[in-house]
Amino acid sequence: MSKNFAVALAVALVAVSCSHNVSRIQTRSLPGANPTSYSFPLPTEEVHTRALQAFSIDHQVKERIFPKSASPVSLQFVLYPQSSTNAVSRKAIFADPANAHDIYLDTSHTPFVVSSVYRGRDGGLPFIATFRLHLAGSGSDTVVTVTAADTEVINGTKFGIGSCGPGQKWNCVKVQPTTVEEYSILSYLGRYLGITNMPAVILPAQ
Repeated sequence: MSKNFAVALAVALVAVSCSHNVSRIQTRSLPGANPTSYSFPLPTEEVHTRALQAFSIDHQVKERIFPKSASPVSLQFVLYPQSSTNAVSRKAIFADPANAHDIYLDTSHTPFVVSSVYRGRDGGLPFIATFRLHLAGSGSDTVVTVTAADTEVINGTKFGIGSCGPGQKWNCVKVQPTTVEEYSILSYLGRYLGITNMPAVILPAQ
């Protein structure tokens, strides 16, 4: 056995042995997909103004978008809003007049809810994503479309080397958007707008 092979084998063994609480990810099916778009009976300017109020940090502190749930990691319950008036990383997108009323929500790669779809050995896995709300006028109504991106779950921890040196870090696994989180955001906005006839969020069967 060569010295280089022995070193590589030792490194591999260390990496495997330093993974914790990693389990097979189970994907629970939904009875049907949730809508990711909804037409609100209000003009675009009004929906945009009130959406910024609904997703403001102050309002989210008073009323969470996602319910509080037990998790092995700390959950960030506030999704930080970004629009054309405070754009930091998406100025080029907001510069397009078609996107002038868009809103982004993110948590800087921090989990904010326990997934009802993706589960590990001990239950739902912490879920990470960013969301884009695109507002488009349709006659006197406004269609809001929510798109999820950078969707991941945390499946335990693994050994790695980060900015602070070697140590344990989240084992982030890329997953597909579920429509649960997207429609939860639409429902949250709908409640703020006073819409009372939106269907309930579709969740996996128990």
